[in-house]
Amino acid sequence: MTNFYVTYKCADKETRENFYREVKACGAPEKSRAEEGCIRYEFFYYADEEDKMFLWEQWSSREAQKKHCQQPHFLELSKIKEKYGVETDIQIEDQESK
Repeated sequence: MTNFYVTYKCADKETRENFYREVKACGAPEKSRAEEGCIRYEFFYYADEEDKMFLWEQWSSREAQKKHCQQPHFLELSKIKEKYGVETDIQIEDQESK
């Protein structure tokens, strides 16, 4: 299993809100959750940083997440990210299955 911890940095709170609104409208979270190998795909707001958002992706394997990156909804999310000038920081953690 592999965790992807994605921090989205926006210009301000309004940009963050507009970015997430469009991400939800295109259905990227729901479509991602329906993909084979997706265990978790959850967005969170930072409690004390209004310009940031966090995404926790958990996949059965890196291969499953790699396929995710080729899906139309992932490409749409990338376009929305570019539209709003959102920066990302991604940390990856591999976990052994128990």
